[in-house]
Amino acid sequence: MYTERLRELKYTSPSGKKFTLLFDELSRTGGKKAPVSEFPGQNQGAVQDLGELTGTFPITCYIAGLDYDTEADRFWNALAESGAGKLDHPRWGTINVLPSTREQSEQFVDGAGRAVFTITFIRTDDTVFDYPKSSIVADDQITADADAAADGITSALEGETITDVREKAGLKENVLSTLATVTGIIGTVTAFSDDLRETVDGTVNEITREIDTLIASPALLMESLLKLYRIPARIVTDVTEKVKAYKTIYTGLATGFVETTKEYGEMFGIIASAQLQGIAIASAESTLTGRIPTRTQAGEVVDGLTGLYSDVVATIEEIETAGDFTVDYETTRLTLQTVFRSVGNLIDRALSLPTERILTLDRNITPIQLAWELYGDLERLDELIEYNNLQGENILLIPRETEVRWYA
Repeated sequence: MYTERLRELKYTSPSGKKFTLLFDELSRTGGKKAPVSEFPGQNQGAVQDLGELTGTFPITCYIAGLDYDTEADRFWNALAESGAGKLDHPRWGTINVLPSTREQSEQFVDGAGRAVFTITFIRTDDTVFDYPKSSIVADDQITADADAAADGITSALEGETITDVREKAGLKENVLSTLATVTGIIGTVTAFSDDLRETVDGTVNEITREIDTLIASPALLMESLLKLYRIPARIVTDVTEKVKAYKTIYTGLATGFVETTKEYGEMFGIIASAQLQGIAIASAESTLTGRIPTRTQAGEVVDGLTGLYSDVVATIEEIETAGDFTVDYETTRLTLQTVFRSVGNLIDRALSLPTERILTLDRNITPIQLAWELYGDLERLDELIEYNNLQGENILLIPRETEVRWYA
């Protein structure tokens, strides 16, 4: 019988005060975190399963008896204690909870001698109860999203071929121009190492050698280009610089893509749009490795990534108009999902980062003196010099009125 499985309703406060409470009915709430992203021209939006909402247990309970008033006051004060308490729920077991809202009512005619409490208990977890904590989207989940998006882009082109001699010549010229633009931009980014440039050059040379085969098969071409675009993403270096580099690559390619689509038509537009999606995916993936020292820089990365994605979407719409086609819905959804998760991850990471501080110097001072005043030791002297890009004479003496930035 279910009545035999019911237990008493008990609450234990964070300080250990115990209460046995009377009740008439029970309930609990839950659900899915499921944001919906709508796309122009589509009847079905992208729905993402981001896990379960935190469960709540609304309870109406009461304390009765000749001394109900003193016990009710003791219970009210116990509910106000800081920290998580323990709820022995009649139906759903022992749960760590935080009493988020509470209301007490009393009547003195019908129902006299009883205090009624309406409380919403939120399930909590000892491992994440101390604030601030963040639930960071796993890096491998974002990588998996990027892989799925890249596979989706390639799959959407499976079976497509280009046989027209003029189109093949135009595509070959366009791809070689794209390779030159990408390698030129990567070569100018100081944050990228010589090893990275060698890897990029090797991949570019491989694509160039196989160019005649690749342009006949758009799926193989995109597989090679996506590999190229994603190489810088995995380098451990400054994340802000990586996102800026991808924005520069986008800027160097976008206008040419629109014009080429106007000249050659739909297939060129599909390949161009796929490349822009690849840039967005790689940019999102680039946020997983590298330095983001402060909340300010995390915010800059978020702005850079979302701004780049908005530009990519706008350019793809121009390309669709120029080529009179619509980009594959599934690749659009997968690209958005990758960027969306990366932004969420960045925001969560920012919660655990220090805030950048700014000081305008009121006197000339050496970096050594400044490091000692800011940190109390010299262990972070090199960090201070690098963070403020101190060079030349400023290595020896920083002039008055210089704006210095640091984080603690």
